[in-house]
Amino acid sequence: MNKMTRALTAAAMVFLLAGLCSAQINYFPYYGKNKVNYDPFEWKHYRTDHFDIYYYEEDIAVLQRIANFAESAYKRISQELKHQVSVVIPVLYFSNYTEFEQNNLTSVGESVLGLAEPILYRFLVRGDMANDELQDLVEHELTHIFQYDILYGGPGMALYALGQPPSWIIEGFADYNTDSWSDWSSLIVRDAVVNDRIPDLSERGALVSRYPLPRPAGYDFGHAMFEFIEERYGKNAVREFWHSMKNSSLLRSENPIKKAFGMEPKQFGHEFKKYMRQKHKTFLMRENPEDYSLVIGPEFPLNQYYFSFSHAVSPSGELVATLTVNYGEQDFDVVLISTKTGKVIKNITRGYSLKYENIRFEVDPTRGKHLAWSPDGDTIAFFARAGRKYKLFLVNALTGKTDRSVSIDIDSPGAPHFLPNGKEMLFTGFETGFHDIFKLNLETEKVINLTNDELFEKGPSVSNDGEYVAYSIKMDVNDKLFISPINDFKKKTQLTFGRGNTITPAFSMDDKEVYFVGNQRDAYNIYSVNRETGELKRYTDVRTGNFYPTPVANNPKKLVFSSFNKGAYQIFCSELEGETEKTITFAEMEQGEQFERFDPIVHVDINKNEIKAYKGMGKLHLMARPPIDTIVSTDGSLWGGSSLTFSDIMGNHIFNLTAYQVRNFRSYYFSYINQTNRLQFMAQAYSYSIYYYAPYYYTDPYLYNLATYRDAMAVRSISGATVAAYYPFNRYYRAEGILSFTRYDEDFFDPSFNTSTIRNAGNAFTYFISGNVLNASVGLTGETTRFNYYGPMKGNTFRFSIAQAVPVVNSFITNTTADIDFRQYLYLGADALFAFRFNGFLSRGKQPFIFYWGGNNQVRSSYYYNIIGNEGWYANLEFRFPILSSLSTAIGNFGPVRGAFFFDVSRAKIKGLPAKLYRYDFTESSLFPEVMASDATGSYGFGFQFFFLGIPIHLEFVKELEFQDISMPWDFNAIGKFKTKFWIGFDF
Repeated sequence: MNKMTRALTAAAMVFLLAGLCSAQINYFPYYGKNKVNYDPFEWKHYRTDHFDIYYYEEDIAVLQRIANFAESAYKRISQELKHQVSVVIPVLYFSNYTEFEQNNLTSVGESVLGLAEPILYRFLVRGDMANDELQDLVEHELTHIFQYDILYGGPGMALYALGQPPSWIIEGFADYNTDSWSDWSSLIVRDAVVNDRIPDLSERGALVSRYPLPRPAGYDFGHAMFEFIEERYGKNAVREFWHSMKNSSLLRSENPIKKAFGMEPKQFGHEFKKYMRQKHKTFLMRENPEDYSLVIGPEFPLNQYYFSFSHAVSPSGELVATLTVNYGEQDFDVVLISTKTGKVIKNITRGYSLKYENIRFEVDPTRGKHLAWSPDGDTIAFFARAGRKYKLFLVNALTGKTDRSVSIDIDSPGAPHFLPNGKEMLFTGFETGFHDIFKLNLETEKVINLTNDELFEKGPSVSNDGEYVAYSIKMDVNDKLFISPINDFKKKTQLTFGRGNTITPAFSMDDKEVYFVGNQRDAYNIYSVNRETGELKRYTDVRTGNFYPTPVANNPKKLVFSSFNKGAYQIFCSELEGETEKTITFAEMEQGEQFERFDPIVHVDINKNEIKAYKGMGKLHLMARPPIDTIVSTDGSLWGGSSLTFSDIMGNHIFNLTAYQVRNFRSYYFSYINQTNRLQFMAQAYSYSIYYYAPYYYTDPYLYNLATYRDAMAVRSISGATVAAYYPFNRYYRAEGILSFTRYDEDFFDPSFNTSTIRNAGNAFTYFISGNVLNASVGLTGETTRFNYYGPMKGNTFRFSIAQAVPVVNSFITNTTADIDFRQYLYLGADALFAFRFNGFLSRGKQPFIFYWGGNNQVRSSYYYNIIGNEGWYANLEFRFPILSSLSTAIGNFGPVRGAFFFDVSRAKIKGLPAKLYRYDFTESSLFPEVMASDATGSYGFGFQFFFLGIPIHLEFVKELEFQDISMPWDFNAIGKFKTKFWIGFDF
């Protein structure tokens, strides 16, 4: 990753207090899921020649490993670029993904291996990979640091940069600079070339693909583009190309391609495509997977499932279970496919489950399959993230119901495989930093490490008689196949030799042969090796890659396999004729024999006396360029401001200063957030003013004839301090506690129309809050919502809080206040959904709080914040649907465009007054307006939502509703004509 997002993982805490005193919380409409710090890291610090290394493992070998790789990468990159980074570079090393996810700097997904940020020149990496892969990762992220230093000139200077080069220049060069191609990257590029899907260069020099790709084009095709530059212009041209950008704003009218090579992007792209076709021309005459058979299962774009990561064949051979992307619901699902008809039978994991966060998968096929089918055919097994680590889920193959789950205290578990007895399973995972093969007893749930060595074992497959296990081992930079007795992995027989990788073994039905795939011919093809004779057969000669060959029980000559074709993995089933290539002589490995290991070019001498514990806060750093936020409300008010955020090197301690203004009311917040442990806390000081509109019918209805809507504006000024804490139970639910001391001052904004004026009118309005309050509150928040690019898509969210104002002295405000917010999203498919919200609140006691709401998407027929009460509620029901994915205009792209039909209803009550809302009915025959009372108000109508520069803009057409008796909610009156409303903000 080339740019780190601003780390405010607990920023929602800043607004916890606002729920008790301000409806302006709706500008931050989502409560957010939790980032749980399960593990309290005891960080250590060690300085090498070029790095400040932060790590937390006790084993000094961990420090040795990352120090060797970092200094090796620095040496090679600095020599290639003829550049030295201007400062010592901070490196944060995490042992595995579940710990990497707990970093306090930014959120990461399971596919993120590392990231670098341009402000402090930090980079973060995780170590759950083979040594050669970790070396490539360190080189990739370190290249970003060199890029930032060349582009910006020093740490912090990126804050003043107006832009950066296109992604292919940033990410592509970082991949190119590793001087190696991953199997995954080369597969993506080769597939695009042979299928004429190479991305194009836009006029601004960005790579754009017209076809779906598994990941952004900049990484792999940027890598290829720099190889093209090297071959066409020489290696010095690559270095000069980068140094030519030094101290450049990067936003000048001259395109970097034209500036460096004197070519327009279109011409440069044309030459690049010619180069790629020439480089891969030998693959054009090879087989297409569709030469073997029709695709079974999903085909893009005719089906919402089409990217099949891996599969498992049922014992009967009639069905295939595959882990696939559900593009319709933005999810990963397990679907069943018929091997006879190729049709999708059922999605057995459909729906939004809170049993797990996501099904675990790897795009790297060398790690093995993600699914296993039990010998009796009743159960499908997969690993999924659930809580701190992972669980093995055993799902009924017929109903999709989870029969049971088993907690796995092993990092990155994968490659599940049932033993023939159906009571045990093999799988792989990381333990104490090493990737081993484990056995799980499903009855006792006991896990045993079978290999327990420093080798990197992958993808185990058990023979049908249950006696042997075939698997691969990473030797230097290549994977080779081995076989061992299931009860003694110290006995190893090497099955494959020579160049390339050989991976994902599977035994034939009679156990005489082991099928596997290998890239001896660059593309991955299907092979078999006879265990008795050593005969090696090759079954395919594909352009791209075939994976996971699996024999079918009812037809042992037939294989089910996946192939990467046209940007996606798809499943094929066919009888393949093998061609004998050679006879292999197997090698029995002696116990204690040393395997070939990857060795970095630099070895650092570690001085144990220089290892220091990282404690305290340390130096603070500006985290990001201050943002500028602007929102427009339905009353036409412009609301905007900015903030400054500072943090220590770990992101454990965050200081934030925020200033906002709406109309001429200014608001200031200062907060400190401590994210060191699972129980996180904050302290806050604030002084801010918020406003609403007090409806005159709560004072004297006839003042309506004398005053305007603007005259009704009331102001609440709030200043004070707060301490708060929250404890996340898991990713979805958390408990919150707040203690605050606050000073309230509230009155009408117009000094000539104040409280005394109202009293003199003969009907006292005494519900303004003025005075001091010591408030203690507790809350429970849940957020299971799944979001799409347009906002909430499915799931629900809620927050319940109750607060008690403590009567320290008689002059203090005293009340008890409760608030509940619940939202539910029902996804209908094709980006259409129903959204429901209920927000209820009440305040009781000597001096109850006044709530105020209305306008925007709360009660659209009401003026902005024009409904007030000590207790009340509002509810919304919306049907949201897509209209256009993009709308291009002369001033920019207004996409996507979405529509909504909505229904709102609300009720309010003030202490001492009936729960009634009033309006004035003017008739031609009456000299004075008639006061009309109703139980509730509401609205219905339709509207459109446009996104411009990522900002949601709403244009809505609203009709007011009046409910005479709320006990009969469908008996209402529509009042007046449709009114046009405009506002900017997020959907609830």
